[in-house]
Amino acid sequence: MKIPFVLLSCLCFLLLSGAHVEARPHRGSDHRRNYKLFLFGDSFVDIGNREATPNRVAISRQWYTPYGMSDSAHGYRPTGRFSDGLVQSDFLAKILGRDESPPAYRAWVDADDDGSQFAGVNFAVAGSSVFFNKSEVAASLETQINQFRDLVRAGDIDQEDLQDSVALVAVSVTHDYALISSWNSDDQFRTFTTAVTDQIVTGVRRLQRLGVSKVLVDLVPPFGCTPWRSWSNHYTTCDSRGNVASSMHNAALKQKLGALDDVLLLNLDDVFNSVFQSGTELSRQFYRKFTPCCDSPDPENGYCGMVGSNGNQQLYSLCPNPGNYFYWDFWHPTQAGWKAVMQALEDPIKDFLDI
Repeated sequence: MKIPFVLLSCLCFLLLSGAHVEARPHRGSDHRRNYKLFLFGDSFVDIGNREATPNRVAISRQWYTPYGMSDSAHGYRPTGRFSDGLVQSDFLAKILGRDESPPAYRAWVDADDDGSQFAGVNFAVAGSSVFFNKSEVAASLETQINQFRDLVRAGDIDQEDLQDSVALVAVSVTHDYALISSWNSDDQFRTFTTAVTDQIVTGVRRLQRLGVSKVLVDLVPPFGCTPWRSWSNHYTTCDSRGNVASSMHNAALKQKLGALDDVLLLNLDDVFNSVFQSGTELSRQFYRKFTPCCDSPDPENGYCGMVGSNGNQQLYSLCPNPGNYFYWDFWHPTQAGWKAVMQALEDPIKDFLDI
């Protein structure tokens, strides 16, 4: 049978045109975008930038037992993470197809080039805030972004690395709000919240100008539900004053960043509240929601891992199974807690990154 000339011409045109159409990778395909991951913030994502000290003290407790006790990936030992195991940065890296967070900046700048594939850098430091605090040795968010900028300018992070790059800004424990209970009015707090969130927005825009293609930003979890705040209620209910503070912060960030292109807000507030709300699927995963697995009888002066002056007396209590607890210490989720949180956020992150 002869094919009419007009039909044959149309067929050839479609075939030739199709040769220039590139298939868009989609979830479930064999192709996976190789995102470079850059992390900024505090102890929610720090994996060892806060250095160890010769003696066990509160600011270096993450380098001592019982921290790391559930971390099979690192030999069940402390690694500088503020948890019994992996933290938010590790589970985000897993979503991107990696085993764990890229290396800490402190270790990365001191390491020799071993030829391994560049995966990104973790700049986050426990105790960090958006404002520089002279009483803290932790690098502020601005300082961390300056460190990133310097690597870009030096060519250690090149344009190919930035082409498919994602940053997480996780100022989540937010030491800027440490004095919540001493503030007298919502107006006073609202003024400070404006300044804090403006600094976060400035950081996000700087990262975009430096070439980062996608930015994730943590909304803060409900402050009043942390063991630090619920301790006064015997770990039974949240402190409402603390939750007003986190709600104001999150509302301001949504207003300022919610409509920006290539920015995704990670709603830790909603996910954490789903854990605390009885009857939800997330809530059923944890026997204890407010009580920390690693507890101290004196939250003002004690801490998880604290020992007596002779080094032998254990001044904290430890649960038998951290996997049943959402919180590890007064501020930070357990490895199981972070796993549940990031699983709840996995689909929005994958949709945003088109993976």
